[in-house]
Amino acid sequence: MCGRFALAFTKDIIIEELNGGNWFEYRYPLALPRYNVAPMQYAPVLWKEEKRISLDAFRWGLVPKWAKDESFASRMINARIETLREKPAYRHLVSHHRGVVLSSGYFEWQQNSSGKQPWYIYPAKGSVLPLAGLWDVWNTVDMSPLYTFTIITTDARDDLSRIHTRMPALLNPGQIQPWIEGDLSPEDLKKPDVKTRIHPVSTIVNSPEHDNPQCIQQAEL
Repeated sequence: MCGRFALAFTKDIIIEELNGGNWFEYRYPLALPRYNVAPMQYAPVLWKEEKRISLDAFRWGLVPKWAKDESFASRMINARIETLREKPAYRHLVSHHRGVVLSSGYFEWQQNSSGKQPWYIYPAKGSVLPLAGLWDVWNTVDMSPLYTFTIITTDARDDLSRIHTRMPALLNPGQIQPWIEGDLSPEDLKKPDVKTRIHPVSTIVNSPEHDNPQCIQQAEL
């Protein structure tokens, strides 16, 4: 699964690495960088509204449009790629509500004899690591729209399976628009070919209250 990620970049870096940003509208209103994003917090998501792709702040933890309340959110931070077309919450979204979560890397915890060791997985080149996702909009009690997202996961690649059995469906920058537009199928994302690096980090990342550069800095084992 993917239960935490980082946004260790700025607006300028996002625009530079995504082909100058001339194909999407940057509307993300929150401060960057961030180093420890947790479920129920907001993150930058690329999505298509009518004919224009925009980058906005969506909350992590999907609340389906038909949900009676927000309790779904904590249980829907990830969506398994193998069952996207089977689950009622995802069947419609995979055809009409695709999004891409912009991260700089994600955290995974490896079980060992002394507990769990956190690792940071990040792109071998550049600062932006796009994650395939789905989004939906739910009306709150006062009828204001709440935009939420889930991150799609797949079986971990051989080079990452020692850390965890699952991983996010990673995208190369060139796959962002095809995924959003529906030109890529979920099956195309089952074996991400994005080159990554990995290093151990401090256990301070275990708490979402810690949000500073130390969260992604390499730690000694």
